[in-house]
Amino acid sequence: MCLSTVYKNNMDDESVIMKNVASISLDGNNVILTDLMERKCTVEGTLKEANLVDGYVILDIKE
Repeated sequence: MCLSTVYKNNMDDESVIMKNVASISLDGNNVILTDLMERKCTVEGTLKEANLVDGYVILDIKE
């Protein structure tokens, strides 16, 4: 099983949105993250980069 950490705009500790993300889905402009414990987090943004081998995803989120 591959789990990922999802970051906002860049990859640093202060930009973590959610850890242990098991699935990512889209609903219009919303990105829906679901972690290993089935907790959900919805953010408005787009995919900037995903590296599933290294276990990270970066979302482009306007502030």
